[in-house]
Amino acid sequence: MWRQFYRSVSNPESFLGDVSIRRLMGLAAPGEAGAGGLAGLRVQIEHWRDEQARAYRELASQAAELGNQREFAEALLAHSAPLASVLGCWLQGMSAPGVFEDSAQLKLMELLAHDVGVGRPLASRADHFKSLLVQSGLTAYAVSPFELSTLPDLPDELFELPALLQAVSRRSDAFGDTLCGIDYAWRALGLSPWWSVLDAQQLDVRRLDLNQLDETAGDSSALEISQWVCEQVASQGSLRRLQLEAGAQWLFAALKTFNERLLAHCRAAVSPERLMGKMIQRMARAGAVYHQDYKMEGRSLAQWLREAQVDPVPLLEMLSRSRLIVPGNAEKSLLVNTLVAPNGRMFRIFSEADLSVIRKWIDGLSGPIQRAEAAEAPAPTPCNAVVRQVLGESIAEQGQWPKSLREAYFVLQGRALAPRTQAFAQAYVTRWLEQSRRSLQSSERTLPEAWNVGVLREWLLDKHDRHGQEFEESDPAAMPLREEIVDSTLQLAPLTLIDGAWLQGFTDLTLASSHVGYALFQTYWDELGNGSYALNHPKIYRDGLRQMGLELAPTGAREFAEDERLREASFRLPVYWLCLGKLPVTFMPEILGMNLAMELSGVGGSYRSARRFLRHYGFSTAFVDLHNTIDNVSTGHSAWAVDAIDAYMRQVAASKPAELAEHWQRVRVGYESLAPQPDRLTSWLQRLGIGSAGAVLPRSKTRGEDQALLHHEPIVPAAPLGVTA
Repeated sequence: MWRQFYRSVSNPESFLGDVSIRRLMGLAAPGEAGAGGLAGLRVQIEHWRDEQARAYRELASQAAELGNQREFAEALLAHSAPLASVLGCWLQGMSAPGVFEDSAQLKLMELLAHDVGVGRPLASRADHFKSLLVQSGLTAYAVSPFELSTLPDLPDELFELPALLQAVSRRSDAFGDTLCGIDYAWRALGLSPWWSVLDAQQLDVRRLDLNQLDETAGDSSALEISQWVCEQVASQGSLRRLQLEAGAQWLFAALKTFNERLLAHCRAAVSPERLMGKMIQRMARAGAVYHQDYKMEGRSLAQWLREAQVDPVPLLEMLSRSRLIVPGNAEKSLLVNTLVAPNGRMFRIFSEADLSVIRKWIDGLSGPIQRAEAAEAPAPTPCNAVVRQVLGESIAEQGQWPKSLREAYFVLQGRALAPRTQAFAQAYVTRWLEQSRRSLQSSERTLPEAWNVGVLREWLLDKHDRHGQEFEESDPAAMPLREEIVDSTLQLAPLTLIDGAWLQGFTDLTLASSHVGYALFQTYWDELGNGSYALNHPKIYRDGLRQMGLELAPTGAREFAEDERLREASFRLPVYWLCLGKLPVTFMPEILGMNLAMELSGVGGSYRSARRFLRHYGFSTAFVDLHNTIDNVSTGHSAWAVDAIDAYMRQVAASKPAELAEHWQRVRVGYESLAPQPDRLTSWLQRLGIGSAGAVLPRSKTRGEDQALLHHEPIVPAAPLGVTA
């Protein structure tokens, strides 16, 4: 059941009730209250890590003595692959619009950026582990999380911890402080003891050390950054400190459980008896179809094989007593030198790896065995029943269905989408895209009609040339009124203070390191300031508002959405961004198109015009100056947006060529969706002076009273109104 749960929570758009997650966490690894807080726990973790590293080194030495080094390394790599696939995932949902300006959240984003290998595709810690699998010849395990969960030889229990880490990350609104504690414990662990022994196999495991950051990180270690964040959480009160410490304690307990299971599988790989038993079990069912007439100790071999599917030990005992085996000498044993020879009756039944297992088992026998050591059956766990309940529970009525644009803006400041709110988001986006699709038919600023290699890059440069030409031809003396500049800046606040929100879904571990998503994650990372509060785009925009005498409530506060100075229409596009960004799988091509439209919108033209206007009235130009450079069409966000689209279209062209035109049309609609032309009804209402903002809201088909807000609690709260941070 754990592998099914793992598959479910690997979906970036999945949702689980926090009560169910807490129940599973408690059953899987009951946390133990520890003395000494996080500092004391760090000492315990480091001591345990070193102790377990010695255990793995001793096991590796035993494997070398038995000639089973390869089997040991392969078992360790394969059985730890599920956990490696989620390295860093616990931070993937921490960033949310309502806490875009939280300096501690920015530091957590910095840690995530290093975990995913920001700026490069397939550069995450999980991807590095895949490269180790390939290097070791274990290509069957170097696959996507979904494929990994379908491999039958990986025990279900090894998906427990990875699944729970993913599940908790999907509800960072409810587990934010817990996740900070989990992160601290991981960073304190550094290089997991099971992977530390792999350096003897000539494998570079440095990237798996969760305390190590890349060369761009400066002098701080990951643990130091995580510790600083934890200190900020703890300063918010004893309850939050306890949740923080509980998260760290839980992870430590869960790691111990995982380690016990992994060690057992590694020991089995070192033991010739266990390897032989596992091989017999794997092949027994197919072999039982034959050998009906081959008698051994008064019974058909087929019967022995049928029973070996459950317990291979009796068959191993019988074989050790038979004439097929010469204990201690595989080369003189009929099973090896005759039956599997090219002219033998079992030629090609066993692979070379299987034959190696057989030979080592025979060579290790000192005589007929009375009872071979069998692998322990996994202990039954109450978690399986609970996982089954969680996967089957009905949560369709959970979540809010906003009744106004302002309410939608406020509700969507979190990250997770409960089912009813997700249905609202999908309906809102769908309606918006329908208008964009109609607008596309008469628009003059569309993407090319068809996609091909190189077409989009040339189009981008042409568009940039046009922006520059329009700016040069504009009248420098034409100047809007000061009041118009201030009002325009104010009305753009709901949009600009969530700068990058359309890309929030690309903090998902798998998307952030993919060929399509890595550039989008890097763009999002830039929008939030690359871990630096001073470079945070919403913060810079808020500074500009303050210079104009405009003080607004924190973006995630209800007071912001209800501010009467902000017109209702100013929330239409922001709500679209907030909905779109939470559905990165459902609307990926539309996000790609919208992202290009947004990143290109001001480069070379309108940003330069805005700079002229702002300078004229003595206002800061920091925000527009920053965007005119980082959004550039050569090496900036506009160029990255094109790269992401091209990567996506190449994948479609390679895997679904018949659908190429359909996917490209979706990208084109997404591009148009940044500013679709109003339809006739909207235009007519506008001419009459009647607002149409509410008309874009979809209506719920069900009734629900769930008013829970899935918002993130700030770690470093915003400064009170009137106080400059």
